[in-house]
Amino acid sequence: MKKHLSVFLLSARYALWPALIAGALGAAAAYFALSRAAAASGFSSELFDSAGIVVNAGAVVLGVLLMIPLRERGGVQPGYTLRRLRVSELAAFLWQALAGAMAYFIFLMCVAAVCLFYGLHLQSQGLGEAGDMSVLVAMIVSPTAHALLPLGDWPVYIRMAAVLYTLGAAAAYSGFVSRRGRLAVSPFILLALCWIGQGLEAQVGEYLYELLATVVCGVALLIMIISVRSHQQDEALPLSEPYGDGLGQG
Repeated sequence: MKKHLSVFLLSARYALWPALIAGALGAAAAYFALSRAAAASGFSSELFDSAGIVVNAGAVVLGVLLMIPLRERGGVQPGYTLRRLRVSELAAFLWQALAGAMAYFIFLMCVAAVCLFYGLHLQSQGLGEAGDMSVLVAMIVSPTAHALLPLGDWPVYIRMAAVLYTLGAAAAYSGFVSRRGRLAVSPFILLALCWIGQGLEAQVGEYLYELLATVVCGVALLIMIISVRSHQQDEALPLSEPYGDGLGQG
């Protein structure tokens, strides 16, 4: 178990900086978008929708940032590090996917915090269409805010967890394919599908969509797992070859 923990901690360590960078930029961009929307139309129930472009664009940027650390670059060989730790590519892939999902969660919570506190600020000034309930109403009505803070809507929690883990897996799969000297196109397709398919939005009561989105994530994840399992022995590096200083540097 210790070797698995080492892989996860190493993956999480190098996923942290992309998460913090994307989170800081996303929070700043969300504040700017909300400020402009509030100046134009006040505190309406659609205020938080203005942060939707920030969420989607930030998810793409974070996805690209997460793909970089686990790639083979400049003679550094993260694949060798995995073999030195005696962890299979599949186990490493799953742990890296979890670290990536946590990075996405950090990013989304940074944007969610800006939405919540900016809404509370406007509400404290007496603005809003529903008085002291303005923030709550806006959080429920806005697809963007409802995905970030689903409140008691538990199907959204399940679907969002599936989406985040799938996006984290896409970044991990990019690294896996890179260690075999190829470029994976599927992670970019998944990012585009998430944007076009409104994977980071949620409507109240749209449980058929929640189910379908969860199934799509499950299928995508299963395909990646099958691919990793079927190719994890390809181009194995002997343990005597030189290696870099860790997964995050490759």
